[in-house]
Amino acid sequence: MAQVEAFLYSPSEVRRGATYTVFFWMLAVAAVLGHRAYAPILLAPLAAIDWRHAYYARRATFRAFDLRWMIYYASAGLFIAYAALSAAWSPLPGKVTWAATFAACFLIAPLSLHSVHYLSPAARGRAAAAVAWASLAMAALLTFEAATDAAIRQALPPPETKVRDFISLGRGSLLLVLLVWPARRIFADRLRRPLLGWALVGLAIIPALKFSIATNAVMLAAGLIAYLIARGVGKPVVSAIFAIAAAAVVATPLAAMALDADAARAAFPSAPDSWLQRLYIWERAGDEIARHPFGGGVEFARAISRPIEPVQINGVPLNTMPLHPHNLFLHVWMDLGIVGALSLLGFIVAAWRASLRACESREDAATIAALAAALLVTAMTEWSVWQVWRFAAVWIAAIAVRLASTSPAPPAPVRPGL
Repeated sequence: MAQVEAFLYSPSEVRRGATYTVFFWMLAVAAVLGHRAYAPILLAPLAAIDWRHAYYARRATFRAFDLRWMIYYASAGLFIAYAALSAAWSPLPGKVTWAATFAACFLIAPLSLHSVHYLSPAARGRAAAAVAWASLAMAALLTFEAATDAAIRQALPPPETKVRDFISLGRGSLLLVLLVWPARRIFADRLRRPLLGWALVGLAIIPALKFSIATNAVMLAAGLIAYLIARGVGKPVVSAIFAIAAAAVVATPLAAMALDADAARAAFPSAPDSWLQRLYIWERAGDEIARHPFGGGVEFARAISRPIEPVQINGVPLNTMPLHPHNLFLHVWMDLGIVGALSLLGFIVAAWRASLRACESREDAATIAALAAALLVTAMTEWSVWQVWRFAAVWIAAIAVRLASTSPAPPAPVRPGL
């Protein structure tokens, strides 16, 4: 027993557990001060890997036929290669660097997720607690900013307009909306504070509604609905959400090509201006996809956003392509065409298989379904493919889901005698 305690609380294990504590508390601050920090902060979990164990596990790892990761890395390779190639015909010069940026993201993020496997039960418990408490702190900070009209951001340099601060805080709230579901489970199952977990979900409503990105509130509502249904049904809800996402890769551009924005606007005259604007954005995106089936090149959507082609909505001129089409599926089609769409489909299939494999209980299925539903909402209404921080937010949420699971991680192989 003394040997076990010495291992669980050795300097190495304490350091690795502390890595996640620092990691998630850094995210709580980044959600308020700068959402673009999500991607760099994703490097931190690499310090939690026991590299000695990883080294001796390499042969078993490379011999294993794991279709999830084969699909993922094939899709990542296709995306990176075509992004580099399409930079040759992009209207904007010098965009080949995006290929290197995403290559780093697609390589580092899975390693950070895999680092959870190398945590002892004690270190994993401490890391899970960090997810829960840091998410609660993130919700409290964002709620304070909502109540004080961004007092923290307004007080800190550099000077910024309140409108831009609200946009940044809205983007910071996106990570909170993703983390509330694994954090809620950790409060309930690991910390034995279920009411505090639901209080976190309720508190997240305030920043989700306050700031200028209404999608966050819809994400939270979609996550709650998916969670409640999956608690009763289980895995089929997870499969249904991923099936919808896979179908959307093909259906979304076809719907955009057929969209008559004026007719749709007439059918919903009282809809918010931003929703009506999206009708015209998506209509224009459909036209561009029809003209460029293999994509207009990296950041093509940004290139055609100027000069502005406005549409009058309630007396206000709004751009029909404001930097990106506010839809991940349309943006991939616009910039990378059918090749990019195939890589996106591959990512969805890989995540689908991984999610089903992780559903060992209905609580697993409910947590994953809530996260998947929230991601589908933001993919359909807001996501830009060239915002790396959004991809980082997905991986961060996946790390939290893995830490929230009460199933023990498979032991890492070690060399005999170690």
